[in-house]
Amino acid sequence: MTTQLETFKIIDLPRGGLVPLAAAAGKRVTVLSGRVWITEEGCVDDAFLGSGEVMTLSVKGLAVIEALSPARLQLLDSGVIRRGVLNAAWGALTQWWRRQLEPRVSACADCR
Repeated sequence: MTTQLETFKIIDLPRGGLVPLAAAAGKRVTVLSGRVWITEEGCVDDAFLGSGEVMTLSVKGLAVIEALSPARLQLLDSGVIRRGVLNAAWGALTQWWRRQLEPRVSACADCR
């Protein structure tokens, strides 16, 4: 079983600023303001996006985004995490928390 994990970041680019994205397939680019040019490795067609436009990158290789004007982008990266990994992490966190809540017993006879 798997769980979808999404992370995003906001990037502000000056005109001519570049963002290279390795292993770009599945990343979603939203142009919040400005205008950008997106090229993907091995693709013949490039994309030109303006404010409010969205593109999901499809190539597993390199993609490059260039700001044609000052631009603000949102990059959303959807990843998949296996349920077993989540369960193991949750179990370790739960055990750690329980140890934090246990009453402390001093080994020093004078401290009792």
